[in-house]
Amino acid sequence: MKNTMNFKPAAVSVLLGMSTMMAMGVAHADDAPTSLNQDAVSLLQAVEIAKNETGAVPLEAERDMKKGQAVYQIELATTDGQEIKTLIDAQTGDVILTKKRRDHDHDDHEDQVENAMWLSGLKNNTYLSLEQAVLKAEAEFGGKAWSVDVDDHWGDITYEVELLDANGKRVETHIDAMISAAK
Repeated sequence: MKNTMNFKPAAVSVLLGMSTMMAMGVAHADDAPTSLNQDAVSLLQAVEIAKNETGAVPLEAERDMKKGQAVYQIELATTDGQEIKTLIDAQTGDVILTKKRRDHDHDDHEDQVENAMWLSGLKNNTYLSLEQAVLKAEAEFGGKAWSVDVDDHWGDITYEVELLDANGKRVETHIDAMISAAK
């Protein structure tokens, strides 16, 4: 009987956890624009604004909803691998926030090394830039990107780009990040 009693709280915890995960997935789906011209500022324009504000290189960018307002969250890296996060208003292009990662973060050193290696690959023309990957995806689907990040799956490095195609349909595609494979 005790096993049954222990099982019920565990089952309830699992169900609550799954419900939370499903709700989070639904919330993330609402981050996507519903039309190609919904935002006055495109993802690539927001990336350019963040680059100009920080002097850093973009690593990831995504549209998000914060307090009912559409914004772009841009993650960038300085030449020494330090991370900077910038928040750009999707309607006005205003920089809402720019924040450097704190040095006391436990994973900071490993992230700095990864970022520095990525920047080295960009500089040496080993990898496509974020902007090149977005332009390639937008040209392929005739649409507008709203999210892009680097995906490293067992050494297969791609940009995962989410966009609305020319018909306003949501599409997810992977663009090979390696220059030699991209040709």
